[in-house]
Amino acid sequence: MASSRPLVLIHEDMDRVDESGSIDIMLPPQFYTMKRQEINVKYLYQAKKLAPSILESLLADDKEYDYFVFKDGDSWIFIAYSSEEINGFLQSKDIDISRVSKLYFIQQSESKFTSAILLNDFEALGVVDDIVTVVPKSLLAYDTRYQPFDETFRPDRGISYGASVGSILTQKDSIVLASIITLFALLFLVEGIRYSRVVAEINEEVSILFDEYPALQSQYTRENIIKKYHKIDKAERGKREILKDLSHLIIPGVEVDSLVMEEKHLFVIFETPDKKGLLRVEALAKQKGYKSSRVGRENLIKVESSL
Repeated sequence: MASSRPLVLIHEDMDRVDESGSIDIMLPPQFYTMKRQEINVKYLYQAKKLAPSILESLLADDKEYDYFVFKDGDSWIFIAYSSEEINGFLQSKDIDISRVSKLYFIQQSESKFTSAILLNDFEALGVVDDIVTVVPKSLLAYDTRYQPFDETFRPDRGISYGASVGSILTQKDSIVLASIITLFALLFLVEGIRYSRVVAEINEEVSILFDEYPALQSQYTRENIIKKYHKIDKAERGKREILKDLSHLIIPGVEVDSLVMEEKHLFVIFETPDKKGLLRVEALAKQKGYKSSRVGRENLIKVESSL
């Protein structure tokens, strides 16, 4: 599918780019360093890992480079380019970097050359030994019919540029991050739909309840009910905590003889196997702050608590 963005061949004598929207740019050899080499690797990611070492001797030490690799027959084409250098040139031509969507290299389109492409009155792009090169116009035949640069030179692969330049995230990282965000968005959407259904069901049940008990429509009535049951719940929780605490007095051989729970008072009578057990329960009750007393038979002890 053809891109709707114009493909612009950038060079020193290029025409002014009048379009205000996004553009794709094609780099001539002035903007990159390349090397063709046959290496015994099968996959692109393997070849790209080798690019810095293969091109190292051809690059300046005072620049930072990015790399692009593609397969050409039995060989791999290794390309190094400087984003800083490209950005500086674009700014000199009043081209906003953020407008650049894709970046391509003219070597990718070597097979599209049927003739030279004129750059200015003195230079042209031509193919020498399967490498796209800037050649002096004077070396070309006088009657050379120059080929126009157009959309047919657009390669299949390119580099996302513009807003991604200088980003701490690579394009791959950005895609992964966007996928994760999209996944979370879908999960939130599903959860939101489920929550909406639950809320709708609750609202429906509340409406039915209000129809059956009109008095509940009064906020004052509802608050009184809440206070009443909160008080009851608090008291019941207190009872459960006391019983849980008293259960720790049931040491080996000790059994509960009886339990009496009144409105404001609770007591438990424990039956112990012997006097030693009775003294042990008595000591534990005192340790926990409960009142204890001996009742009836000498092996019974009553432990009391206020509610």
